[in-house]
Amino acid sequence: MAPLNDLEAERAHTATGDLTWSRGPFEISGTVFGSLVERAVQFVSNPVPVRMTEFPVRLLNAPEATRTWGTELIARYRRGELILMATHAFTHSTEFDFATAARREVPLTPAHTASLNAMIEGDAWGRAGLEAYFTGRQPLDNNPYREISRRYVLFGGLFERRVGRARFFVNVENLADIRQTKYEPLLRPSRLPDGRWTVEAWAPLDGRVWNGGVRVSF
Repeated sequence: MAPLNDLEAERAHTATGDLTWSRGPFEISGTVFGSLVERAVQFVSNPVPVRMTEFPVRLLNAPEATRTWGTELIARYRRGELILMATHAFTHSTEFDFATAARREVPLTPAHTASLNAMIEGDAWGRAGLEAYFTGRQPLDNNPYREISRRYVLFGGLFERRVGRARFFVNVENLADIRQTKYEPLLRPSRLPDGRWTVEAWAPLDGRVWNGGVRVSF
């Protein structure tokens, strides 16, 4: 059977609702969202081929819809040169699993994510800021080392100084040097039917990153 045999087009239905409240330096926004994807196309491994003409993997339409719903909350505070912002998102997404013929949580979809940003900004001198991003546990697929990922927090910072027409800046991402390879290898002990030798990335792979430079306006 060819990998694209008898595929039908997916059909998606989505809905969202938003509400915003503000007073003085505070602003809070909330969102509720949901989606339904019918005949979702999934990548499925075949059993061991019995004929040379069979493919080891194929694409199939799932017999059940992929369902997703969640919420997002954003809070902002601004007074003078100070800007604060916090966010939180909750996502619940399930799909049909051909391997077990039952529903499962969609891989690489964390239920909880959050962020916190603080910035001091002045027209005369420049700006400075700190940021933190939280990623909760995620279900994994075809990972021989674990079924659920670890939680982690990424930290970063920025400093920019204005001198005349020039702006000198330096910033760092992933200050704590969070890397997936600190917990387990990327290389799988055996190859998947689709040819992959590596596991999927559920955390940063490049570690701490520094960069700096200068901007000049004319």
